[in-house]
Amino acid sequence: MKRLFKILKWTSISFISILILGILFVRFSRLTDKMIYQTNNNYEVFESNFNHQVFHIPLDNEISIHAVLFKPDSIKPIGSIFHHLGNGMTLMNAQNMYKPLLENGFQIFAYERRGFAKSNGKDDNSVVLKNDALAIFDRFLEIENVKKTDIIIWGTSLGGAFATMNGAERQDKIKGVVLEGTFSSFPDMGKVYAHLLNLEKFKWLIPALMNNDFPSEEEIKKISKPIVIIHSISDSQVPFELGQKLYNASNKANTEFWEINGDHIKGINKNTEEYIAKFMKILKK
Repeated sequence: MKRLFKILKWTSISFISILILGILFVRFSRLTDKMIYQTNNNYEVFESNFNHQVFHIPLDNEISIHAVLFKPDSIKPIGSIFHHLGNGMTLMNAQNMYKPLLENGFQIFAYERRGFAKSNGKDDNSVVLKNDALAIFDRFLEIENVKKTDIIIWGTSLGGAFATMNGAERQDKIKGVVLEGTFSSFPDMGKVYAHLLNLEKFKWLIPALMNNDFPSEEEIKKISKPIVIIHSISDSQVPFELGQKLYNASNKANTEFWEINGDHIKGINKNTEEYIAKFMKILKK
C-alpha cells in the first residue's frame, strides 16, 4: 500500500510539474499571441476611390507601417478619427465602411499592424504591437491635416482592445472613444475559442496560458472622456456578453452602451444615421 501511495504521489508531482512547465512555455513563448494575430488576408496593391494620403511610418529595426489618411472631398474636416482595425481587416476592405463618415465631414486615419498586409516585421507579440499603436498615434497627431482638429478613437472587434488602451494612454489628446464588437479581455475571448486549442473542458487554464497585455476592463476605467460601446446582440464572433462585461467595468457617467442587431461590426452599414450621430455627439461635448 505504501508503495502504491508513493507511486501516486510521484505521478501527481510529475503531472503537476509538466503542467506548470507547459503553461510557462506557452506564456513566455507568447504562443497565443502568434495565434491571435495570424492571418493571411493580404493584397497586392492599395487602391481607393476616396481622397486619401498614404504614409509609410518608420519604426524601430527598419519596420515600416503602412497607413492611410482618408479625407472628405472639397471640405475642411470637422474632426479626425483614428481607427484601430479588427483582426484580418486591411486598409483595402476597411475603407468600405468609411464612406458615410467621409460624407459627413470626418477624416479617418488607419494603419496595418507590423507583419500584416503592407506593413513589414512580425506581429507575434502584443507588447510590441501595443507600443507600435501608441507610436503611430503620436505620429498621427503630427500630421498637418490633423493638427487643431478634434480627435475620436474608433476601435472595431480586436481593434477595440487597442482603442481602449490608446484612449486610456492618450485621453488628454482626444474627444472620446467609440468601440464596436469588442471584448473585455483576451483571456475572456480565449475561453470563447477554447475549442480551437482542444481546451473546451479546460477553460480554467486559459487565463494562465494567455498574456493579458490589453486588460480592457482595467483600461476603460481610466478614461473620463465620452465612450460609446456598440455591440450586436446577434454577434457571432464576439459574444454580446463580453461587450456588456466591458461596459459594466466602465465609468457609467461618461459611457453609453448601444445594443444593436446584425452581423459583427456592421453597425455603421445597418444603422448609419444613428452611428454617425454618436460621433457627432462626442464632437459637441
